[in-house]
Amino acid sequence: MDNARMKTGEKLIFAWGDVFGGGAQALISVLYLIFLTDIVGLDPAFAGAIVMVSKFWDAVCDPLVGAITDNARTRMGRRRPFILFGSIAVLIGFCLLWVPTGGWTSVAARGAYALLTLLFYNTVDTFVAIPYSSLSAEISTDIHERNGVNILRLAFSTVASAVCTLVPTMILDAYTDRAIGLSTFYVLIAVGFGIFFVIPLVLIGLFTKERAAITETKTKIEVAAFVRPLRVKAFRGLVYLYLCQSISMDILGSGIIYFSKYVLQSGSSTVFLGIFIGVQLIMFPIIHKIVDRVDKKTIYSFGLPLALVGFAGVGLYPAAWPIAGAYALTAVTAIGFAGAQLVSWIIFPDAVDVGELKDVDRATGSYSGIMTFIRKISSAIAIQVFGLMLSLTGYQNPTETNPIPDQLPEALIGIRIAMAGSFILLMGLGWFLARRYVLTNALSRRVRELLKVRNRVGPEGLSTVEKAELAELGKVLF
Repeated sequence: MDNARMKTGEKLIFAWGDVFGGGAQALISVLYLIFLTDIVGLDPAFAGAIVMVSKFWDAVCDPLVGAITDNARTRMGRRRPFILFGSIAVLIGFCLLWVPTGGWTSVAARGAYALLTLLFYNTVDTFVAIPYSSLSAEISTDIHERNGVNILRLAFSTVASAVCTLVPTMILDAYTDRAIGLSTFYVLIAVGFGIFFVIPLVLIGLFTKERAAITETKTKIEVAAFVRPLRVKAFRGLVYLYLCQSISMDILGSGIIYFSKYVLQSGSSTVFLGIFIGVQLIMFPIIHKIVDRVDKKTIYSFGLPLALVGFAGVGLYPAAWPIAGAYALTAVTAIGFAGAQLVSWIIFPDAVDVGELKDVDRATGSYSGIMTFIRKISSAIAIQVFGLMLSLTGYQNPTETNPIPDQLPEALIGIRIAMAGSFILLMGLGWFLARRYVLTNALSRRVRELLKVRNRVGPEGLSTVEKAELAELGKVLF
């Protein structure tokens, strides 16, 4: 175990890595479904099914990759080799995703190509993303330093999300307005952003350190080992909170382009997303100030009632009203949503600490894998439901002669319900669950203190008082 404190350069390099985690996910969530429907020319339900199947495969890979990286023993550590060498495969996979196959006469061939390339990309993405998220709990053994670097990481992620939603939607608008051609669209999206994502991953592989102690016990690659993190109550609760927040963002990001383009027929999805993400950035320093003093679950839930009211207003907003009102309601939503958006991955290392206290070994990769596994399964279903609702309500695909077709009233209602209704349902559930989450800051401190003692003396070396405290914590957190 390396107890040396992180230097500023290492903190910045590690945090920069979430340009890939936040940026690539945001770009694909916002742009890929409409790319398949409006450029490749697939039916929304068919396109949603492709995304769903690929995410199911991706989700199956997550816990497997988590266990593989937990068991890795190299001179570079457990995580960094996968990040370094996987980055090149990520670049190749990302470039393949955006090949414009709309000119192919066979719809089946277009769909097959989209599915195969998405399966490949999701596989190589997993071999980078799981080690990186695991490293967030192992980059430092000091809780204050770990909290600080993870908040910095989330700041980079949010900035990347802003860049990777605003700029691609601007590029899409330029293509729709015929200001640029399809080849230029491809080069800017696939090659430009692919290189943008890969550079920090290479630097992480070369210039960061893994500081958490590695136990001799290895994770068994079997179903029981994969689901073991779900036996930890504190981790299960975190998964529920993360699911509500992340799926809400997926649906919001995918839906806002359809909403601004077809429902309101005014304003810009770029402005909607820019306002939403800009508010998140403003909230970062506030959350950074309070994260060590206020329970993280309180930060998650406190503003959600405001977010629910704000986004209900967006979903119901009349198309004839001034667009400034919809923008203002988006800002209100973002203020209320900021805590939920930022806190989940800050809680993650604390939940892994609880798992280590329960099971002795620190299988961070398995925890990261199962967390993203469940998230991707649920997200896949949500996106499929969104695409299916568009198809069932009569969504009309654009054509060369009619790039922005008039949609049926039923389709416009379907877009409103799929986007705003899903957000309200999920984040209402998130508010309810956060108020009942078991892991407080005080309990997290007790877990870390007991872990330090046990790591020093071994499980059998604990005193009677310490064993009693372990049993007491277990009743609440295990």
